[in-house]
Amino acid sequence: MSVTTVITICSTCRPEGALEDAERPGAALGRAVARALAACGPEVEVQARAIACLSACSRACSVAVASPGKFSYVVGNLLAEDADAVVAFAIAHAKSADGVPPWRERPEKVRKNTLSRVPPADAAHALVTAIER
Repeated sequence: MSVTTVITICSTCRPEGALEDAERPGAALGRAVARALAACGPEVEVQARAIACLSACSRACSVAVASPGKFSYVVGNLLAEDADAVVAFAIAHAKSADGVPPWRERPEKVRKNTLSRVPPADAAHALVTAIER
């Protein structure tokens, strides 16, 4: 059985200027991602969950895409209408051995709004080098 990629969606995200008492756009993004995943069918090994805050407030709405032993990503500036791009990226992440899908194969919304790519703490990779003391 392969390891599942997880999309973690900031449920409290709201872009600057959003009304305080309106529904949080992050919650709407979460529902849209869940619908997009459901449309993919059970063979897609991607799950979604929510978190109260990803601490990327200046680039709301944000998601993290992660899987054990693979690079993780945080992507911001997302809306509910970007759910298909988020899911497409998560599927590419799941299919990638190291969690680094080819740049050109990532949805444009993800390419232009990736806030960080974090290497797995316990794995060697060509992108990661030691710092001499």
